[in-house]
Amino acid sequence: MEATRENQRGRGRTFLLAFRWTIYTLFMGGMLFVAVCMVVGIVSHLNWRYSDLDIPLERPAALADIDQLKQRDCLAALERLHNDLEKNLLRALQGGLSRRELLKRWRRWSRSWRKQMEQTGFSCRLTEYSYSGHPDLGLLAGIYRLLDRLQQNTDRMVYTFVLENARPLAELGDLFARARRQLGETGAVAP
Repeated sequence: MEATRENQRGRGRTFLLAFRWTIYTLFMGGMLFVAVCMVVGIVSHLNWRYSDLDIPLERPAALADIDQLKQRDCLAALERLHNDLEKNLLRALQGGLSRRELLKRWRRWSRSWRKQMEQTGFSCRLTEYSYSGHPDLGLLAGIYRLLDRLQQNTDRMVYTFVLENARPLAELGDLFARARRQLGETGAVAP
């Protein structure tokens, strides 16, 4: 009788031990699968940043290959980006639309602007670490970096402004419209 009980206990322990090792093996296999998927995902998306840009093929191989005319074109592109940023900032701060519409327009514009900015930086080689021997390119790269920082700060500022002031700006616009209508109806002279 004692031997039968010992034998049953041994089988129970053996079953639990086999079950435990099966669970461990499945868990470790799942973790290995997740790790492999993460590595493959990261490695396959290393070039995601420029995947949707229409980058021209004439990117100079060396900094010395960028002539004075190309530098002027790069400066003009940076000035257009700066002017576009100022214009859209004023448009966003004027309000007049709903919060959702303002944020949607800003996101769409910001995404497009960011693509143009990265394309300019890539094609003009303004993302290098050092411009020794090329002071003009160093100056353009400084403008590029400051413009990039300005846009990021502006992006945060617009989101904060729109989230806090979209309703009061819309109400203000409605009140002005109502005041114009009422003053126009009563015969007051509108300026």
